[in-house]
Amino acid sequence: MAGADALAALLATRPENTDSTLADLIRDAGLELLLEPGRALLDQAGATVFRIQGVKDRDGYQLLTVDGTSLSLSEQWFNSEYLPDPQLIPQEQDAPTGVFPASVGAATCLESDMLTWRKIPFAHPPRVGDLLLYPNTAGYQMDSNESPFHDLPLPPKVVIDHIDRPRPRWRLDRHFT
Repeated sequence: MAGADALAALLATRPENTDSTLADLIRDAGLELLLEPGRALLDQAGATVFRIQGVKDRDGYQLLTVDGTSLSLSEQWFNSEYLPDPQLIPQEQDAPTGVFPASVGAATCLESDMLTWRKIPFAHPPRVGDLLLYPNTAGYQMDSNESPFHDLPLPPKVVIDHIDRPRPRWRLDRHFT
């Protein structure tokens, strides 16, 4: 449960030893509840995509390198509690299936430049040229720490607009180029 539904469920909760909801208790106490919605406003609004540029076999797993840095996924860099598992988008539609664990490293020479230290169980073997899609990364995660480290270009920002009225279908934010 996320967003407004999560808040509604929380406020409808009845704390132990009371018949009142949390919303009633807050109101009866004369308190004003202020919220900073943060990530909830951008729920499912963005994704981060990296191309796999290297695959190394390790003892029981693979280490992937991608065409980005850990700064492209800020919360990975901050060791956050929010760590989305990337989805593998293989180039070959007939790729073998199974469990193929891999960690994801980034494109710099720093050993700490990892996007995903955990071993992610992919359903297909990751290969050079495949894509890794990190879902739901718009809220506080996409690019707050990006820099052109090692002269790597900043990832493009693309907006896909699903509104029916006439407007551009995409735009590149010139601020980030």
